[in-house]
Amino acid sequence: MSETTDIGAISRVLRLISLLSDHPNLSAKEAAANLGWPFSTTHRLLRRLLEAEFAAQTRKGAFTPGPELFRIAGRLGGQEPLLRIAQPLLETLAQRFGETALLTVLERRALQMYIATSAAPPDPMRYFIELNRASPLVWGALGRVLLANLSDEEIERAVACPNPPDVKGAPLDPDGLWSHIAEIRSSGFATTHSHRTLNSIGIAVPFFNFSQEPVGSIGFQVPAFRYSEGHLPEIVAALKEAAAVISQQARARVDA
Repeated sequence: MSETTDIGAISRVLRLISLLSDHPNLSAKEAAANLGWPFSTTHRLLRRLLEAEFAAQTRKGAFTPGPELFRIAGRLGGQEPLLRIAQPLLETLAQRFGETALLTVLERRALQMYIATSAAPPDPMRYFIELNRASPLVWGALGRVLLANLSDEEIERAVACPNPPDVKGAPLDPDGLWSHIAEIRSSGFATTHSHRTLNSIGIAVPFFNFSQEPVGSIGFQVPAFRYSEGHLPEIVAALKEAAAVISQQARARVDA
């Protein structure tokens, strides 16, 4: 087997693992349709993952992430330097403002992001946050503040993707998105209303790597009834301060 063939096979396995992580309980037919692969190839690779315990199968025959994948994810998640840096900052922000604090990581090649960690406030009114699920950048403050820091060509590609509607069922408005991006680039932060969750305000700022490229975003999800625009400057200042700490610490670890 050639090196090119080896790389192609590895790439397929990794894409299949990623698909299972984002969309558990898929049949082999659904996985093949999602990836655009032949059913026979998809089913064969799923059986290999099943044998290695990277996948599991339900009684109805659907495939889900397996115990070995969960074991590796758990070990790596606890060792992720970015999370160790960010978690105490998120917890401080959640306590200070009484709102859910979130941190995302940008998947630039795929023009997506995922929520890597969160911190809940003491208030009983809080959100259920699904971690590590890939999401488009066109919706929500956490995504749009990252999109605004990408090139115009990347933004055009993100807009051209088959993006889902917002939580209210409204389709993406490209002109409105570009207008919002201009505002974000001017202010350095993003706010959104009811993009991913009904009656919810999103507030977010980006953080960067040593090359000043966006790595992720940090922000709040706030119930609309509890939101006061008068508090926005204080919230944004605190988020930017935390983002600066994350950027500095991440650079220090890379330089080391």
